Amino acid sequence: MWNYKIKKVSVFSVFKFTLLYGIIIGAVLGLIGGLFGSIGDAKFFGMGIFGGLIFGIIYGIILSLFSALGTWLFNLISGIIDGIDVELIKKDE
Repeated sequence: MWNYKIKKVSVFSVFKFTLLYGIIIGAVLGLIGGLFGSIGDAKFFGMGIFGGLIFGIIYGIILSLFSALGTWLFNLISGIIDGIDVELIKKDE
């Protein structure tokens, strides 16, 4: 059993991860919403499939910006409160 502290997280690393993750999840959900919203006379906020894809990309960008801001704030605060304690247990192989 080891005890560690998380003192700093790379803002750019979190930004890249959440950008890709957000675009994939947002695009899939936006496409599904646009596809099912386009069936019949009802429109899902009138966006259609292309609008759903655009919504997904915008969602990914906004998610990554807020995640980067949260990571920056974590780094700022962890310098004041001495990080987050983490307990790790070695896995038996």
